Order: sequence, then C-alpha cells, then structure tokens
Amino acid sequence: MPSSTSHKSGHSRGAHGTGKGDGGSHGGGGGGGGGGGGKLVKVAFARNQAEAELLQGLLLDSGIPSVLKRAGGFDNPDFLAAGPHDVWVNVQHEEEARRVLAETMVADEDEGEERLELAEERQLARGEGAGPSPGRLALWVLGAAIAAVVLIWILYEIS
Repeated sequence: MPSSTSHKSGHSRGAHGTGKGDGGSHGGGGGGGGGGGGKLVKVAFARNQAEAELLQGLLLDSGIPSVLKRAGGFDNPDFLAAGPHDVWVNVQHEEEARRVLAETMVADEDEGEERLELAEERQLARGEGAGPSPGRLALWVLGAAIAAVVLIWILYEIS
C-alpha cells in the first residue's frame, strides 16, 4: 500500500513542518517534532492553550515548527483548553526557538503584581480578605440594629 505524502504538503502548524522541505525530508521516520522525527525539547511553558498557541505562532512566523502538549499532570481531556501547556521543538531548532522567544517575550515586568494578586486571592479564599468575615459583619449589623432600636426608644420616651 503506498504511503501518504500529505505530511509534506505544507501544513502550517504542529508536527508537520512549515512546507519548506523540513517535514520529513531528512530521511528519518518522519515522525512528530516539526521536522525529521528527531528528538523534541521543551522551549516554553504557557498557562493555557491560548497562550501556548500564541507562542507557537511566534515560532512559526520565524519558520520554526513546534508541538503543543499539556503539561504533566494536566493531560486530561476534561481540562479542554485550560491548564498549562508546554511548547516543544525539534532539537535542531532549539537554539533559534529560544532566541526568538527571548527577543519577543519581555521580562515579566508585572510578575510582582501577579504574585501580589495571587496572594490576595489566597487570602480571600481563606476568609482573610480586606473586609471583615461574614460572621463579624453579621455581629456588627445586629449591634447597629440594637443600638438603633435603643436610640429610637430613648427619643420616644423623651418626647
């Protein structure tokens, strides 16, 4: 049975190469990894699939094919596009991919803001937010209601 040559036809994403002759033209098995079936190396981490596809697009614009995989522990179909993803490239493209990503990606200038935001979310989850806890708030409302009733009773008795 003749083998299909569709993997050489210029797909623009994933493990099929960029259509510039690198998708299986190196004689190997033609497997995944964006060219030649060589060893894959992880070059980037993304928090979700959309971010991973953005990184993959940046690499593809530079002619570097890549593969997306869910990060370990999140390889479950129930997560759909959520959860962390890794960006993998062929070992031959590793240096160039890291250079492209380093040039494109800005150092996390708001990393401190992100950590602060995560810390605030943890505090809110534990009930240690900026405001009082629900029990304390109910106690204050009850105390204010009693004080209002006493004040109204005093004003009624005076008049």
